Order: sequence, then structure tokens, then C-alpha cells
Amino acid sequence: MAFVIKSYGSGALGDVTEVTETVNSYARVTAISATTITINPTTQIDGTATFTAGAKVLVHVSASTGTSYKTYLGGYLLTTIVSVSGSTLTIADDFTAVLPTSEFEHYYVQAIAVGEYQNLTLNTGTSITPPVYSASSFVGGIVAIMCTDTLKFNGGNINLNDRGIPVASKTLRPTTNNDPAKDVDAYSGWENSDTHIHFMLNAGDGAAFIIAKKMECHEDSRIGNIAKYGVQFYRGSSDSVTYYESAPSGVTNVGGSTILIAADTIENFTPKIIAKYRTSSSTAGQGICRCYIASETKLRNDEGLYAYDCISNPSRIKKINFRGFGNGSVGDATNITTQLNNYATITAINGHKITYTAQTTAGLAQIQAGALVMIHFNQKGNTNVEHAGRFVLANVLADNGTVLTVDADIPDISVTDYAAQIVSIPQFNNFTLSTTNSATPKFSGTQGGICAIAVKGNCDLSDGKIYTVINRSSPAYAREGLAVIGNAQDSDKLPIGQGYGSILILANNLTMNTSTRIGKSYPGAASGRRYLGVKNDSTTSNAYCGSGAKAGVRSTTIFGGYGSASTKTSSFSASSQGAHVMIVADTISGLNQSAISTGGNPYGGAGYGGDGDNGNLNTSVWEHGGYNGGGAGSYQTGSSSGWAFVYCNNVINQDTTATILEN
Repeated sequence: MAFVIKSYGSGALGDVTEVTETVNSYARVTAISATTITINPTTQIDGTATFTAGAKVLVHVSASTGTSYKTYLGGYLLTTIVSVSGSTLTIADDFTAVLPTSEFEHYYVQAIAVGEYQNLTLNTGTSITPPVYSASSFVGGIVAIMCTDTLKFNGGNINLNDRGIPVASKTLRPTTNNDPAKDVDAYSGWENSDTHIHFMLNAGDGAAFIIAKKMECHEDSRIGNIAKYGVQFYRGSSDSVTYYESAPSGVTNVGGSTILIAADTIENFTPKIIAKYRTSSSTAGQGICRCYIASETKLRNDEGLYAYDCISNPSRIKKINFRGFGNGSVGDATNITTQLNNYATITAINGHKITYTAQTTAGLAQIQAGALVMIHFNQKGNTNVEHAGRFVLANVLADNGTVLTVDADIPDISVTDYAAQIVSIPQFNNFTLSTTNSATPKFSGTQGGICAIAVKGNCDLSDGKIYTVINRSSPAYAREGLAVIGNAQDSDKLPIGQGYGSILILANNLTMNTSTRIGKSYPGAASGRRYLGVKNDSTTSNAYCGSGAKAGVRSTTIFGGYGSASTKTSSFSASSQGAHVMIVADTISGLNQSAISTGGNPYGGAGYGGDGDNGNLNTSVWEHGGYNGGGAGSYQTGSSSGWAFVYCNNVINQDTTATILEN
């Protein structure tokens, strides 16, 4: 579920090119009701932005009274001040939906007047620095800015170093349910997306909350620890991955900054600007540093450095690769277990005309005039990966048996460099599945491997399972594809990995439960299990095929990160990549992590693929695990989990007992 932006602010502060004073005003919140907050003037810190009617205010749960109170820590509400009467602010939204009144006494809440600019430029030598969070008045530590036009970094910084909760008072920031036992460097990455919901203030460095219509980046600018910088594919001080640049030394993930950025357009993005890491040791802080970026601009994928998401409101669903939920021409269907789709290999593309061959007919939906189809491009190897998984949905206008005419523009992608195919999509009125459909044929190297359905009305998958059979016909994604494949914001990509196939569900209303499986038969999880597999069933040459949070980590003790204790078995000759899942719906009921099963073989979750060795645990030669998920890295390039892209306007009855990486 993408990040929702209702406003880019009023622009009341106008155009500013130099920041010479504190931007935000801060005050402790001493009482709340549904639409009012009471602030304590004696705790107030005044800045350029003030608590006035019509202004934006960020109401933030910054700290708690003890380790027993952490459920609501990091909760926040960005809202508008309707009116001010003495110390009481009437606000446009209900803060008790973030923090119940009954829990208020256990937390320290602050109100932050947001800096609302038209354009803000941070030149070299200029820094926005918040006041240090006070352990006595319980305010400070957070920068909150909005720009109706452009936030331009031009060598200047947002300095959060040592601006968070004082380390001497780190009990104010207890370890939460989102980072227990992972409050160490080794597990950096998977928790970034949680910033969308829990905007945490750590003990150590401060936090930045940024919303702008456009953000321009500069390689000399920093957000966070201005003495250090972020690096593409960097996982942390103990587990750095230096594919493209050298990792900064002497930094830790614990006690660093929390950064939330939402901008329609991001120009000249550089990972160096994300300086969330802390220079002191892990014992000198509390809380894993996190970064979450939501944008309509496609950035390079790196969950270890930042989570990457869409911006959403109910009208934006039309902006993704989407042509509605189908016309319902198949009617209602219940518990179909046979093949749903048909396939054909594309040999040439000329405008809206597609020449094809080797059409299958065993599936429910035929390739013919009036059909809804997917035009899909898969990688043939690791040489050409930029367009791997790229697809277009189209209606067939005409079919003469060898040439389709469609109503959509087809991207100019070489059918020599990529495996191009047509996939027919059945258009149901209502679809119910409480059993298993695993009839999708394997990807042959030219076609198959994709299960796609469109449901005009209700798609009920309660207790139902849709998964694609295992195959290793498609090339594995290794390090070469990491930068361009698997981006959860890639709404026009659904790649087929070396393992399970891919699934597309378009549904007006989608229902699922914790017994639902979409992708494969194993439950989805925030982290998968790691198993000690045995290469080629040999008892002398071992290879891990585990899950985990550390892609490319060269470690004989980790091999894929956190999970269950390793278990030696002779049943795996190599790991296999999990399914890729894309869901587009207006409403989803019962969304839960278990249902979205993208893990590798035999288990896997949403962690990073661990490193795999070449069959010898003692060797110094390593081959890298997959690109974006658990269940990774054994025997040569191995493979990892797939990814899941979920786009919807409404979520009801969501199961939040486990972390979902949200999009």
C-alpha cells in the first residue's frame, strides 16, 4: 500500500535559499481528544514555522515511559491546525486513531509545526539542524518540512547527528516489536519499510520527515550523519557489500537516523545523500536506523539502504500498467484447478501488430480477438536485464492466426535479446478458489510460467492457493541484475526467476486469509528459514540455501541471515527462486504476510538473499545469492525469493501480526 500524500503544504514560508534559524517549532502534548491536542507552552521551542490556524503539524509519539510501552512508538499524524485557543489546538484529523486515549499516559508525544515552503534550496555551507531531543521536556530531534514545488539539495544538508534521544536516556526508546533481537548491524535492510507506519526517533541521531513535489539531489549533500554517506548495496559496518563504491568505515546501523522522503519527482538521485548510519558503536545507541522513500520516479533498488515505494491516492491506480479489472466475460467460476492461461511466442513486433507462433490452447482463456492479454519480456541471461519482466496489458482488436493487433503501445524491446510471449488472461465476473490451482506450465525458455487472472467483481481466495510449479529454465538473477530488477515500485515488471513462475491478480475486490497462498505453497514471512543444503546430494560438499537479510555477505557463519537453526539435509542440490507476485485491487480484505509467498526453496521470506558458496564452505571463492529476498544463495549463483508488488486503494481487516513490506 503506497504512501498517501494529501497535500504538499501551503508554501506559506515562500522561497528560501538560506536557513539561518530553527525551522520547526516544538511543544510537548499533554492531553489529547479525538480532534484536539493540548500543548505545554513551557516546553515550547520556537522556530520559523509556528502553531497557527491553517498550518501543518506533525503529531509524533517520540518516546515512552518504559519497555512495556512500545506498541505505539513512532506513530505519527500529519494534519492541519483548524484553530488555536490558548494551549489547545483543534486539528483536522483524529490523533486517537494513532494513539488511543487510554495509552496516552505511557508515551511522550510532541507537536511539531511543519516548515511549509514553496521552494527550499540548501546550498553548500547550509544545514537544517533540529534541537537535540530533550529528555526532560520531551521535544526536539525531528526536522519536518514540506515543499509545494521543489526541495533542492545543492551541497547543503539536513544534519541529524546526535540530535535524537540522548544515549544516556535511551530507555525512552525501547526496542520495539519491529526490531527485537535485530537491533544490531547484521540485520540492516528488511525493516526500512516499517518507517511508513512507525517513524521512529532513535537514541542517538535524529529524524527527518520530508514531503515535496520535487526533490533535487546533490552528491555532496547529506540527510542524517553529514560526516558519512550511504552507498548502493551497503548493508552495514560489519557486512558491507562494495559492488560499486567503497563502504564508509566506522559506522553502525544502531542509533542512526530515521529518514522519510515522499516526492513525486526525484532528480539526480544518489545513494550518498542517505546518511542514516551512526559513527559510534552499536552500544552507544538504540534503534536501527531506517530510510523510506516514496516517489513516482524509479530509483535503483536497494532495500538495505532504503525502502522504495509508490505514492498513492485513489486516482493514481490509473497511472500504473493497468487496464481495469476485465469485462467479466468468463462469468462466475469456483475452484478451477485446470490451466487458466494460454501462451504464444512472439517473433516480431511492429507497432500494434505482434507476430506469434507456437500458440497453446489447453488453457481457459484463448488468444483471440476480444481477449485481454499480457505482452511479456523475460531475460534470456544476465547480459540483458534492464527490461527483464517488463509487460504491457492490452486488448486484442484482431487476430489472423499469426498476427495480433492490440490497442496498446508495445515498448521497443528486442525479441532477440529477450524472451517475448503473449499470455491470455481470463476475465471473470466473480472468482472463488478454496483449493489449489498449480496448473500453470513451466517457463520453457520462450513461454509459460505466468498465471494471470482479472476479476471484475469479487475474487475470494480464502483458503485458496495459486502457485506456479517449480522450474529452472529461466536464468538466475545474480549480482548483474540487482540494480535493475526486483524493485517493488516497478509496476510494469513481473519477471520470471530461476525457480517458481510469476502471478498477476487484477481484482476489484480481493479477499484472502492466513491460509491463502499466492506464489508457492509455503507461507510468506519477514524472514525465511536457512537450511544447510548439500550440493548434488553429496555429503562432503555443502552449500547453504538459506534466506536472510544480507545479500552478498561473505560469511561462513551467516549465509543468508536470520532464520531458524540450520539443518543439514541431502534433498537440495541447489536453491530455487521464489515466485514473483503482483496484485492490483481496489479493495483487499484480510491482507496478510502469510498469503504472499515469494520465498525461495525450501522456505523464504522478505529478507535479502544470502551469499552462496561454490560448494565448499572453506573456499574463498563466492558466488552471490539473489537480488531481493530470502531463500537465497547456494551453489553458484543460487537464487533468492521473488518480490511482491501490492497496489490497492483500500485495505480492510488487515492482519498486522507480522511485518508486510508495503507498496
